[in-house]
Amino acid sequence: MELKVISEKEFDQYQRSIKDAHFMQTSGFGDVSKKRNYIPHYLGFYDENKIVGSALLLEKKLPVYSTFYCPRGFNANYYDKNILKQIISLLKEYTKKNKGLYFKINPDIIIRKLDDNANPTYIDEYNFSLIDFFKENGGKHRGFTTKFSESSAPRFTFRVDVSKSIDEIFSLFHNTTKKIIKENNPYNIQIEKNYPNALDDFYSVMKETSIRKKLYVEPFEYFKDFFELLQNKDEADVYVASVNIQDLKNILDNKIKDVDKEINEFNNKTKNKKNENKLKDLDLKRNKILKMKKEVDDLKEQRIILSSIITTKFGNKVWTIHGGNSDRLQFLNANYELYYHILLDAHNNGYQYVDFYGSEGKVDKNSPIYGIYLFKLRFGGDFDEFIGEFDFVIKPIMNSIINKVLKLRRRILYHRSLKQ
Repeated sequence: MELKVISEKEFDQYQRSIKDAHFMQTSGFGDVSKKRNYIPHYLGFYDENKIVGSALLLEKKLPVYSTFYCPRGFNANYYDKNILKQIISLLKEYTKKNKGLYFKINPDIIIRKLDDNANPTYIDEYNFSLIDFFKENGGKHRGFTTKFSESSAPRFTFRVDVSKSIDEIFSLFHNTTKKIIKENNPYNIQIEKNYPNALDDFYSVMKETSIRKKLYVEPFEYFKDFFELLQNKDEADVYVASVNIQDLKNILDNKIKDVDKEINEFNNKTKNKKNENKLKDLDLKRNKILKMKKEVDDLKEQRIILSSIITTKFGNKVWTIHGGNSDRLQFLNANYELYYHILLDAHNNGYQYVDFYGSEGKVDKNSPIYGIYLFKLRFGGDFDEFIGEFDFVIKPIMNSIINKVLKLRRRILYHRSLKQ
């Protein structure tokens, strides 16, 4: 087997020819990574002049040395361990030749299916065996991590199969989701995609979300680069959910009128237990709408951004990557409407899966992101666990020293960014 540095065009052509290609193994993601000071290396693995595998390696320059990261890769036939062994050997040689301390992989390999409480319901024995295989070939497994902060990319995700019929997709939703979607967008939430100021609107709710949850958010330029570089290759979209406040006021006024009409009708009916209970229900309904209307009447804006997501798309999948939600007008359930719209878009455009890109592997109701887990769970997708990260260390002593320095530096920069 031979390793060749290939062009971006050749690399993407191969990616499009294989099953389950990942957007992080594309030249588009390589372009995004350049903006973060990585150097992309597009590698092809050839057996008798036929390409049998590929790897996008992202090089990070350090004083004297470099590190190499192969996000959600490399790509090859993982059922052929002879090919895998040769590819690992070639990557070691390439890393060493380019003064690399190590190369890291975290392949898109699912080892377990989980239930709602993150307990295994199915184990893929072969995929699980690859953990020992990578270890035997020099890889250091980073372990069965459960938190976002413990790995370079999430080790768990929810994936919805959108190749099914719309009715089948809907049937797998949690009852909460079904109830919201069945109402057929009663508040006229507008879902728009890729309009001129969409990124500005997207970032407004990203900032709001980060402040509310006390999480770090990247600067606007990061999202601008991420979206524009991928969209130039038709591999990204930005979706925005908004509502027109005057329209919403009119809708709520009409709802109050409808309830008042029902109350008058029941007041004129014969007094009995059934009618009295119905009147009580209508009175509760009216008070609920009045409470909503009070919240809306206090608003001064003409239009409010409620929810927004940047998605990526490649091969047979769409990923919901970056998103945020406003804490205003939560009764509108705009985030449910937005995700449902994305699922329909993916279905109508012939994709097989929508990957909600990340969940933690431990269900903790006290976690600040428990609500995110619960929301994603309610769309009925598979709860999948990936194999995790492996470091193939070329220079162990120097790697250990530099790692300690980098960890300290990252901690300082992180706390500085939070203050900013």
